Amino acid sequence: MKTKVITIHVHCFRLELWEVTRLPCYWGNLDKYQAEILLLGHPDGTFLLRNSSQEGCAFAVTFRRKGCTRHARVQYREKYFSFPWGSIHSPTIDNLLKQYNDPKICTFFEPLLAKPLNRTTALSLQELCRAAVNAAIPYNTISQLTLPRAMKQYLLDYHYKDILSGNKEDSL
Repeated sequence: MKTKVITIHVHCFRLELWEVTRLPCYWGNLDKYQAEILLLGHPDGTFLLRNSSQEGCAFAVTFRRKGCTRHARVQYREKYFSFPWGSIHSPTIDNLLKQYNDPKICTFFEPLLAKPLNRTTALSLQELCRAAVNAAIPYNTISQLTLPRAMKQYLLDYHYKDILSGNKEDSL
């Protein structure tokens, strides 16, 4: 008997994507350097939400704290969003962000998310369409839509992939 490690990519919160696109503080595909420039000169507690470029993390929050710009990954595990170190877990991104808006309860290492930096431009039509389509129809039916192959592939792809690893025994 051999043991194999299987890695599966699961798109588990596709319905939440539509809600996230509606948050004014969500900037979509923005790298950490662009986020730092946007927050330059803003007071502590100012923050924005963006896509994370790190595999296994859905989103990242870039925020001002103690005169510096910092980044915190948002992870999604077992139907809840949280920060890797945090004890707060929320079923929605919006609620998670609201949990960290009080400077009296945020420790030094936690993000203080009191003042959202709202987008100054609209998200791309592509991003909005992907979120809307994925919220409206079952994910496993996208490949059956009568759309060009490239468009179907875009609808199936995400910036986020959750990696699940497990052992599978092969009988040989």
